[in-house]
Amino acid sequence: MDGTVPGRAQQGATSAGKIFSSTRPRTEAPIPPSTTGVLPAGGLRSSAVARTEAEYRLVRRVFARCDEFIREVCRTSSVPAEFLGALTANESGGNAAAVRFEPSVYRHLKAIAAGESPRYGGICAQALCEELAEVLHPKTSEFHERFLNSLFTAGQASELSRLADEALRELASSWGFTQIMGFHVMGRHGTVRDLLQPRFHYHLANQLLAEFAASYQFDLSREFEEMFRCWNTGRPDGRTADPTYVKNGLVRMEIYRALRMGPATARAGDKGNESLQRILGSK
Repeated sequence: MDGTVPGRAQQGATSAGKIFSSTRPRTEAPIPPSTTGVLPAGGLRSSAVARTEAEYRLVRRVFARCDEFIREVCRTSSVPAEFLGALTANESGGNAAAVRFEPSVYRHLKAIAAGESPRYGGICAQALCEELAEVLHPKTSEFHERFLNSLFTAGQASELSRLADEALRELASSWGFTQIMGFHVMGRHGTVRDLLQPRFHYHLANQLLAEFAASYQFDLSREFEEMFRCWNTGRPDGRTADPTYVKNGLVRMEIYRALRMGPATARAGDKGNESLQRILGSK
């Protein structure tokens, strides 16, 4: 995959000061909770049924907002569309404007800019969790360690030292549908604000997945657990911040796949509903 990424930052984007407050998904119109558009038999009779309905609403929202862009980028990638759809559901719930400033990452970028030790250690784990508590699925500290240390070893400390404080804060924030960290744009075509543009965002997401696959030698077309773990932890065997992160992703892939296959598959999906309820009820 080449380094050329289409798209530019959205004109008139929300200012950094406003975006860095906790951004919430906008209110949605009611969405049918199943692929058939009909409530599962018995309505809300159990927690498993309620969870199934919530999962369908979530994935249908992502599908409605993102499938056009996901399909476009997947034409040149071995990553299946349902993986990117599920990853979006896991990370932002389909909120394109989701942005979260991460103070610990900002402090580390400042240290790199000052030419200090590249090590990411010394940050209190409890404080880190409190700072990131409002993120749907924050990246683990190991994820940040891998990539922030690489910025130092790649000789980019001098570039960081020239940036204004606001630019460092943008690099220290996660952006958009799959919550890509701003520092990932360093050394690439594009700007941090381009991460709010769907085509740019998903193109870079595919690039990052390809880089993980090259580093750890796994197959992007089928090793989905490893892909989810890499996205959250930086390693295919990493321990995710949310213990249900991978399981949720795999369930959401199945829902997204059914939505992509259309009404015929959806009409045959009642057994899938029952299976999904069993899976969710086992959490």
